[in-house]
Amino acid sequence: MCGSGDKPPKPSANGAGTCAPGATAQTCPLKKPHLVELVEVVARSPLGAVVGAGAASPQLATKTTRSDKNGAQFKQYINLGKDIDGADKRHPEYGRAVELRARVEGEGSLAGLSVVFRFELTPGANRPAGMTGAVKEGFGADGGAATTSASTDAEGWTSTVELHVSQYAGDQFKVFAKLSDGGAELSIGVFEVWRKFWYQVTRADTHAVPAPAKSVAAYAKVCADMLAADEVTFTKASTPASTFYPGWMVKQGGGAADESVIGGHNKSHFQPLLKDEPGKPVKGHLIICQHQWDPFGTSDLVTEQIDASPSAEITVDLKAWNAGLVKPALSGALVALGEWKQGADSGPLTDADIVIEQARGGLDRVKVKLPAGAPTPSAASPVTVKLKLNYGKFYAGESTGRQMLIVYDGSEAKFNQVVAHEFGHGFGQVPRPGTETAPLGAQPKFYDDAHGGVGPHCSTEATEVADASTSSGKRWTNGSCIMFHQVNPGGCKQLFCAACEPHLKLRNFSSLG
Repeated sequence: MCGSGDKPPKPSANGAGTCAPGATAQTCPLKKPHLVELVEVVARSPLGAVVGAGAASPQLATKTTRSDKNGAQFKQYINLGKDIDGADKRHPEYGRAVELRARVEGEGSLAGLSVVFRFELTPGANRPAGMTGAVKEGFGADGGAATTSASTDAEGWTSTVELHVSQYAGDQFKVFAKLSDGGAELSIGVFEVWRKFWYQVTRADTHAVPAPAKSVAAYAKVCADMLAADEVTFTKASTPASTFYPGWMVKQGGGAADESVIGGHNKSHFQPLLKDEPGKPVKGHLIICQHQWDPFGTSDLVTEQIDASPSAEITVDLKAWNAGLVKPALSGALVALGEWKQGADSGPLTDADIVIEQARGGLDRVKVKLPAGAPTPSAASPVTVKLKLNYGKFYAGESTGRQMLIVYDGSEAKFNQVVAHEFGHGFGQVPRPGTETAPLGAQPKFYDDAHGGVGPHCSTEATEVADASTSSGKRWTNGSCIMFHQVNPGGCKQLFCAACEPHLKLRNFSSLG
């Protein structure tokens, strides 16, 4: 105590102030314990401070600095484990828990003082009421507490306090601390709930592919960072047969240059090209091709009388609108059944007898050139040919977990919709009834194969039309959401619609598939 005639106290180990020489009890009162800092910490051997959301500590070594921000908010990536790069590189910005400590200074004993922590939540857009989860937002091992208290040690430090942020992307958390018996309140933050994932592009070395900028922007709107990983390229020589075709073979009006065709016949060759990179556990594999075709089926029997060899074009009923014939076939033989016949004479037709020309009138058109030994057809003596041909169907993309086939044919709008769409499927969008993340109920624009497409999709701003090829007899057309089942370059808004957004903001994002 600084009484009359007493010597001024020496500075304390915790940095508390001292009295000037000659001070009295009236001019130098005892410095009451007070809160001097609230810091974020990380348990890297030893424990240290995290700079960014909070200031550096004069007593703790700075271990890392937060740099991922959304405006003034610091991103907390809840879908990634803190120790994915090892405990010595623990990421404070990963996981549901933010770790904090506070420190008190003052005269006398600093041990056993109680510091109260609390948080303020600013809800993300369209946040549902009644949030649930195994770990709730708030303090404590299981979350859920609006406040918590921690006692100080002899140096004035509290033990580490954990705040669990919510599962809903865009929620913001600011943390406050003060001594339980009053005094100034300090704050730290704001922490905002985000998710993070990566994509690997695998493409032909001759196929220039743009960055999926609009896909990245669409995921940023639902508070998810979509980041590029290492790229892989392949050559024609390194791929299986039926990977490259001249452009005109697979697209009406296409050119003569070879273009990549990947689908059910060869995609297993490309899937192992996905690289496992340390620190990037949630990564999708974008296998980029110029055309996605799958071997699909066998045509109806076509019977034609030809009066020339090669014949005029023969139209083959492929029983599907997005289908075509290529030579060589995607897989196996092109000809499933082939026969020529004139009177009592007949013989087989094989792949060698089927002609596909660059100027053909449609992807379902072929010509027949009769084999050696067959009669010469004429108007007076026609030859009857019978054919069943194996054909393929073409699509804009597909996803099976981490593996995604994506078409890039020069349209960036189409490309971006497909990339974002297939990642959406990978993260469980659109959720089928009964698979939604609580407390959300059914996505009101959900539909499935019965109304078009393959799998669950979104009908926001779509129009229903009659379509006998669907099991319901109806199909949605011209939807504006990324999760609409058809590519819609002019009508897609390149965003997840208001019906999809809250579902994506609650999905796990810790894996694809």
